[in-house]
Amino acid sequence: MDKQKVDILISSSVWDPKPWVEGLSKSDLVGNIHVWPTQADLTNVKVLFVWKPLDKGVIDLIPNLKWISSLGAGVDHLMTDPQIPEHIPITRIVDPFLARDMTNYVIMGLMMHQRSMLRHLDNQKSKTWDRITYKPLKVGVMGLGALGGHLAEKLVGLGFEVFGYSRRLKRIEGIKCFDESDQKEFLSHAEVLVNLLPVTPQTVNILNKQLFSSLPKGAYLINVARGNHLVESDLINALDDEQLSGALLDVFWEEPLPPSNPLWEHTKVTITPHVASVTTPNSAIALLLDNLKRLREDRELLHTVDLNKGY
Repeated sequence: MDKQKVDILISSSVWDPKPWVEGLSKSDLVGNIHVWPTQADLTNVKVLFVWKPLDKGVIDLIPNLKWISSLGAGVDHLMTDPQIPEHIPITRIVDPFLARDMTNYVIMGLMMHQRSMLRHLDNQKSKTWDRITYKPLKVGVMGLGALGGHLAEKLVGLGFEVFGYSRRLKRIEGIKCFDESDQKEFLSHAEVLVNLLPVTPQTVNILNKQLFSSLPKGAYLINVARGNHLVESDLINALDDEQLSGALLDVFWEEPLPPSNPLWEHTKVTITPHVASVTTPNSAIALLLDNLKRLREDRELLHTVDLNKGY
């Protein structure tokens, strides 16, 4: 690939593109930066940075496209888009700040559950002095990639007994790891289940009635991966039947979560609006520029998605 500056198209239906444009434009690797939607001629664009679904027909306007990057850790919005050519490499953001922030969020939710903080807050309102006891918890982490692996290691450091699950068996010091052939045994240990799996055809709807029934009675669910992992009606039934004691949900099938969704009003559900871990342009741009340099030098890109695995 020639060493001229590279033109970029940014498409984000969720985030303000301004910080990305400002950060990328400081590099001498970068030429024109276009933000979708635009009427500009995109025939010179070689790179597409995208978060959330692309408008239909965008790819047709970029005949010289060489590389696509998600602007976040997730790539499911790209894997299921039929307009994206199979020969175009797709990468994702692997940012240490994403892992740190995700870990901090899960630890917050785990501690809130273990220490019954929501009950304490209710007791404060009614001026009730109730010394609620707590116990050690066994935590199961589903997904041991960059985010899940980081979380599992930090939980061990905090003294939790941690069990890990991944498609293929991994070895992490201090963590009892399982693969998909031992899913039921893994679930039997998880008094708190944290979902950080990637979205693939095999993991859609994985948080369902059958899975919940394999957890210890009264288990707690934290879902910070993707909303389409969860069968919401099965969760509500498991909560009502007291198979699960509660759930912290940060991601949903439909976002924003519609006011009519019954999860809003369920007393055992805590909702946050997809804020567990958010890509920060300042740190992510360094990775994008590193890959842009690699692209210009015809070197292998970092964090390329395996299309067969879907992540």
